[in-house]
Amino acid sequence: MKSVAMSRRRVLKALGAAAAGALVAPGRSFADVVERRPRHHRVEVLVVSEEFDDRRYLAFPALVDLGDEVLVSFKRGWSHASDPGATLELLRIDPATGVASRPQTIARLDDHIMQMGEWVRFANGHIANCIDAQRKENGLARAGLRVVRSTDGGKTFGPVERVGVVDGVEYGYAFEAIVEQDTTWMLAMTFANLTGGRSVYAPRPHAGSVDVIRSDDHGKSWHFVRNLSHEFGDVPINESTFVRHGDGFLVSTRGYDDRQRVHLTDASFRVLRQTDLTAAHPFITSHIGRPRLFARDGNVYLLGRNWPPPPRAMQLGLFRLDPDTLNVAAYSVLDNAERAAVFDGYYAMPYFRTSGAETMMYVVTYQGVRGQAAPDIVRHEYRWDEVK
Repeated sequence: MKSVAMSRRRVLKALGAAAAGALVAPGRSFADVVERRPRHHRVEVLVVSEEFDDRRYLAFPALVDLGDEVLVSFKRGWSHASDPGATLELLRIDPATGVASRPQTIARLDDHIMQMGEWVRFANGHIANCIDAQRKENGLARAGLRVVRSTDGGKTFGPVERVGVVDGVEYGYAFEAIVEQDTTWMLAMTFANLTGGRSVYAPRPHAGSVDVIRSDDHGKSWHFVRNLSHEFGDVPINESTFVRHGDGFLVSTRGYDDRQRVHLTDASFRVLRQTDLTAAHPFITSHIGRPRLFARDGNVYLLGRNWPPPPRAMQLGLFRLDPDTLNVAAYSVLDNAERAAVFDGYYAMPYFRTSGAETMMYVVTYQGVRGQAAPDIVRHEYRWDEVK
């Protein structure tokens, strides 16, 4: 088992090595957009896929930082998708030592697929993981949003429960939540096969709108706020992310049309301004896979899987946004600058730790490179000053 883990570390360490350099599109000047490639880049495999006898495909980690520990959920199944019996696993990281626990199953549901989990830490101390439950029935179909909840600070989790219908709509996939005192806003997606679902993109007739829903009782009940797909111009969007910005919100959306957009809204999620990052920047040629916005040091950052110009190969990218123009002010290629054969990965989330004057950024993601049968769960370490 130790030799397998070490071989993974060597492969991933090689992927992380890159020389500094600028990326400028021919015939178009982006001299004011600075690309960073970190000098310090440490990669550690947290969960090795080959350690399991079955269900070796490890993917889609999400984390919540509780201070004394970091909780990470991830899918354990047979493939990227369409694998009934896939479970949601829980990993605990001690941020002081970096040591990760053995994973444990927190969500299993008959022959369903526990595809994606999204954490919500409510103001009353409860911690929930909202799960994109799926099943194979006349093809792949959403089964309705499920949730497991901890009432003891993450020590234990209750049974898998169904969120149910919200103002006439049952949601299938939750993307992110913002908690402010007793109010929680969540981005969630509708699907045509679920109650109240609405198809908004003909090439993908199952896909519905991305909505904002709201809870004022720590997730016991939810209410509809706004249909963002319609508000943003009837755009075909799915995975979305948001942060509080001033009196309103910044939202970034991944499009089925292979566009990555940024939208500024007011407090009621009415759009004020928006831009298409894919059209504006040559170093973003498609959407950003599982985009994540976060705010730090007075700036807003977008993290996720990027597709650079040819030769195309997925990379882990960090983009600092200019809130005035809604464009990219600087970006870092966090992993795979040399464009090696990564076959799946880079749905990522960060957490930070500061010691003295130095702040470290840790990014938990999943990653599979050529030669592996399935991806591992990995952690990348950077000095924040080198990538911010």
